[in-house]
Amino acid sequence: MKKESEPKEDKRSLIINAAQKLFGIYGAEKTTMREIADDLHLSKASLYYYFPDKENLYRAVLEKEQAEFLKTLEKDITDNPDPQESLRRYALNRLSYFKYLVNLGRIGSGSFSDYQPLIANSFYVFREKEKVIVMEILEKGKKSGQFIMHDSYDTSSLFLEILRGLRSVFFNNRKSASINDEEYRELKKRITAATDIFIKGLMYKE
Repeated sequence: MKKESEPKEDKRSLIINAAQKLFGIYGAEKTTMREIADDLHLSKASLYYYFPDKENLYRAVLEKEQAEFLKTLEKDITDNPDPQESLRRYALNRLSYFKYLVNLGRIGSGSFSDYQPLIANSFYVFREKEKVIVMEILEKGKKSGQFIMHDSYDTSSLFLEILRGLRSVFFNNRKSASINDEEYRELKKRITAATDIFIKGLMYKE
């Protein structure tokens, strides 16, 4: 732990990293603010100075992970010039990230109504950023003559809704809060098939 004189943002990052580690080990619900403070050799008062409650800290951890995921996606798309392959890789990377969040207890299988307002807003912003990334893939395909569409924003929204819909159907009537390897392979198969159908639709010429 650095000295008390360290920059505010540095200490904030240290707290987020510590919370991310403990949430990953014990789950967010079972991890207390006291445990996070103890891990950093901080007083609870110091911890609450940066984060007034666990929900705010939980959101900060989610946003850190979301930013890291989006950065990875953007690099993957930049490194891959083929828009069709980029769309496929995006869908599978998104599924992998979702599995990670569910298995660490970051999210459940429900809708935004399951989250507190701060968390729900974080996921809303994340989804809008996702749309921009998918739009970039679609526009690349349109410029290269591979994809045909009128509105890349609406098409991007539709693609993401399909992915979320498949995920929701898969989790309906399930009590398990995690995804095992067999279930992951099955969901991966469905998402791969749906993405291929979606791509074929984008390539359709009358």
